[in-house]
Amino acid sequence: GAMDRLAARTGRGYRLVDYVGAPDAERVVVLMGSAAEVAHETVAALVARGEKVGVLKVRLFRPFPAAALLAALPATVRSIAVLDRTKEPGSAGEPLYQDVLTALTAARRLGGSAARAPGEGTPRIIGGRYGLGSKEFTPAMVRAVLDELAAPAPRNHFTVGITDDVTH
Repeated sequence: GAMDRLAARTGRGYRLVDYVGAPDAERVVVLMGSAAEVAHETVAALVARGEKVGVLKVRLFRPFPAAALLAALPATVRSIAVLDRTKEPGSAGEPLYQDVLTALTAARRLGGSAARAPGEGTPRIIGGRYGLGSKEFTPAMVRAVLDELAAPAPRNHFTVGITDDVTH
């Protein structure tokens, strides 16, 4: 496809989604755009210290690459944080969060290759926002999101980087 031709010409390969991190990651952050590189560097440092974490970078949003996303996620993942750089007041969640949630829920219901062994269940999925008000996205924020994923009951619909004084 077009991405293969680009790789042949530039030496830089891109897939619809790119996963970086521990092959047996239990906590994964999903996001797109420039923030994915900050997450990549942070995850690499944490994996080097033995943490079972990863980042899944979505390179194409429409049509949403659900099959590629499911194939790239480690089978060991227990909790996922999807980060959007937008806030959609009044919606059930931001666009990337909604699509990831739908992809995983549909795979579980249909029992395809992304389905887990009996009793394993679908990973917990939380959604958050970053970069609102043009704030920088930092390694400390990536770490905070991954730490939240380790909590027994991680918060959903959170904002990192700014005090979100509209919806707190």
